[in-house]
Amino acid sequence: MKRKWLILSIVCLIMMAMMTCYAAGFERITGIWDAVHLGALFTLVYAVTLILFTKMNRCSILQLIFVSLFVGLSMMARLTMLDYNSADYDSFLMQWVEQFRTGGFKMLGENVGDYNLLYQYILLLVSKSPLHDLYMIKYVTIVFDYALALAMMRAAGIFCSERARLPVFLILTVLPTTLLGGSFWGQCDSVYAFLVIMCLCDLKTVHPCRSAAFLSLAFAFKLQTIFIFPVVLLALIHKEYKIRHAAVFALVYLLTMVPALAAGRSFIDAISVYASQSIGQYYHRLTYNAPNLYIFFPMVEFASTYEYTWMRYIKGIEAEYTNPYLTKDLFPTIQTATLYACILLTLLVVIYWLRHKEEITPEMTLRFALFFAIFLPFVMPKIHDRYFYLADMLSILYAFRYKKRGYIPALVIGASFMSYMVFLTRQRPVDERVLALMMFAALLIVAHDLLSEMRNNRKVLQGGKMV
Repeated sequence: MKRKWLILSIVCLIMMAMMTCYAAGFERITGIWDAVHLGALFTLVYAVTLILFTKMNRCSILQLIFVSLFVGLSMMARLTMLDYNSADYDSFLMQWVEQFRTGGFKMLGENVGDYNLLYQYILLLVSKSPLHDLYMIKYVTIVFDYALALAMMRAAGIFCSERARLPVFLILTVLPTTLLGGSFWGQCDSVYAFLVIMCLCDLKTVHPCRSAAFLSLAFAFKLQTIFIFPVVLLALIHKEYKIRHAAVFALVYLLTMVPALAAGRSFIDAISVYASQSIGQYYHRLTYNAPNLYIFFPMVEFASTYEYTWMRYIKGIEAEYTNPYLTKDLFPTIQTATLYACILLTLLVVIYWLRHKEEITPEMTLRFALFFAIFLPFVMPKIHDRYFYLADMLSILYAFRYKKRGYIPALVIGASFMSYMVFLTRQRPVDERVLALMMFAALLIVAHDLLSEMRNNRKVLQGGKMV
């Protein structure tokens, strides 16, 4: 054991030196001490990740060295992306941090940005950092990139097998959507995904209170957590959750509001962030680069722009003209209609599952979770490119649990990754309709697997044989 700690100490010192030297060349680093601080922060994440990995796994010296090098390379890859600032940072994040820097704690009483309160607390802390806010915003996400990798390793042991733990961990540290989403784009999807995965792990290891707390924190961080809510219904049916755990969920959610309430924010305003977030913006499209159903029905008014150039090949649409019937004034009505249609379709699907609840066993949790993580963002309007992030994670577990479905991550993550390119590079290397068809194919396959297992369970319940 002493040899392992010695190895960890040596590799951490080497990484500290390498990252400090590399950070010294960043355009937003003002002096050597800034580079040392940044290098130390990243080394801390690296060291904690390796320590937790060692505690969670019995590994040989050679395996530890290999993992240390692999994680170190993934860390260096993230470091190379820190100086990139996206349009999201320029248009939103930078301004929000500046508001917190100027107004301090009392700004939590205002509606700064369109994120929920937990992320606003993070932005407040970022505004107090001596390092550049772009680096610190990305640093928070990178911390959770590795927390998510460790959580996925734990989930692999629970949902798949012990042999799947190491490859799942390594894959997560270099997964393209994780790499680009955090250290390049500066988004925070790994935070809520980590919390959701921990929720599922605790649910399956019979820690329902802790599971409900993780679920509440995930929901308090990102509205996309609702994609996993049907699993909560399944857990209630099978008594993995009980009604009292709803009190845990509510209490934790209310606790997340305390700093904002202390800063003077009204309770109604604090609890209605998601309502204003989903209703009060994004009126001019049905999809925002997401590979879902609505990619086949974009706003034709954009047909003459680079974003929907493929539409020029549709008969009747010319590059220099726009469709006189689909106008910006009409689009809020179209969005509302599609939202109601989505709610109706989701209710029909959920009612179907409820009518056959005896055929859905707790062992089907992963199938159920992946189905809804793809289905809901696929049929919902106003979905963004990153909203299949949770499906990316669950598809990896799915492939390791069901060996014949090893291609599912290629469909799901491939479609997600290529949809990122639209915003990040302003290019469409693959026709968006192809990406939507890839996601639809994954949805159909998972639905087929789910229905097949339900049919087998029905036969068992009726005294027949499994097929």
